Amino acid sequence: MNPYRITGPAQIGLSGGRTSGQMMRNILDAHDGKLPPDVIVTFENTGKEREETLIFIDEMDKRWGIGVVYLEYCRVYGQPKDAPWFKVVDFETASRQGEPFEMMLEYFAQYRRNEKGEPPILPNFSNNLCTGHLKIRVAEKYMRSLGYEEWDSVMGIRRDEPKRYARMMAANAKGNARWESVCPPYDAGITKADVAEFWSRQPFDLGIDSDLGNCDLCWKKSEDKLYRAIIEDPSRVLWWSGTEERFGQVFRQDRPKYAHMGWYAERMATQESFDFERAGLITEDIDCFCGD
Repeated sequence: MNPYRITGPAQIGLSGGRTSGQMMRNILDAHDGKLPPDVIVTFENTGKEREETLIFIDEMDKRWGIGVVYLEYCRVYGQPKDAPWFKVVDFETASRQGEPFEMMLEYFAQYRRNEKGEPPILPNFSNNLCTGHLKIRVAEKYMRSLGYEEWDSVMGIRRDEPKRYARMMAANAKGNARWESVCPPYDAGITKADVAEFWSRQPFDLGIDSDLGNCDLCWKKSEDKLYRAIIEDPSRVLWWSGTEERFGQVFRQDRPKYAHMGWYAERMATQESFDFERAGLITEDIDCFCGD
């Protein structure tokens, strides 16, 4: 049976990474280029995706005729419980300055202050707010708004990502959600090398190094990758350092604040060859649900 043949209702999460892009092409091919009406393709925009990611999704959408639904978080503290958590945007109107991310952080800051008497928090390993609310819950609320009570959530997880796959299957086994995760690339035995080979044959591609991820300075990324990204474009650190300053919190307790990383990156950039490992700045990368 073709793992890319999707029986709806289903929501395909297009992350903007190369793996999800290849998966999308294979799903389209399995359906002779046209998806069933109850198979919905969504992209949940946090406002912190790199511009190359948005361009890549737009290219796929226009070239392949997907009909991607761009969604953004828009929940405000104190609004009626039945008010929508999301709004539908498009490539031109999608946020580029972290607006949905900030709105989510402000919601939880007000909620914690008013109902718990507690300080604000930022996403962390114990409470992954950004993935949970900006991605997963937004997609859920959208599918429910269309009248679906249960559906498959189709994700681009490869065979060489067994830990991510195991987490998805463990969540399925609990049966607490309205959806069940399915991972066609994993079932098809797709690896990172297969994805690279696929895109080498296409007339367009994602214009960034997949190792750096779609989110410009994702807090889950290893420290050396963040330094590389900051050196490439120092302005990227401003939103992250400003957010830590604004809420009086940090994204990670086990490494410097973003403001300090910006300061270090500035000095690294003046050196022709900086040894990350010798400086103790090589840390293990963490799987990021939001992209490749």
